[in-house]
Amino acid sequence: MKEKGLMSVWTSHLKTNKEREDFSGYVRNSGSLLERLTTIIKDRIDELDCPSKADYDNSAWPYKAADRNGQLRVYREMLKLTNLS
Repeated sequence: MKEKGLMSVWTSHLKTNKEREDFSGYVRNSGSLLERLTTIIKDRIDELDCPSKADYDNSAWPYKAADRNGQLRVYREMLKLTNLS
């Protein structure tokens, strides 16, 4: 269930509608925090999107690439959570 941009994972730990409504309001009123977190995450994604030439020359490149892809997947999921529009 998605409530006006708020993914249900935000409130899935709560039992009552009142608790969900209260917590939803708390998350929505944390706009400045979520905006800053979004900026930090996007900066991290940009850093990961630019591997150095030396990375390609490393014999462990496949492992580094797999780790990078995993990090990108998590950051993109976090961006979905911080997007309340």
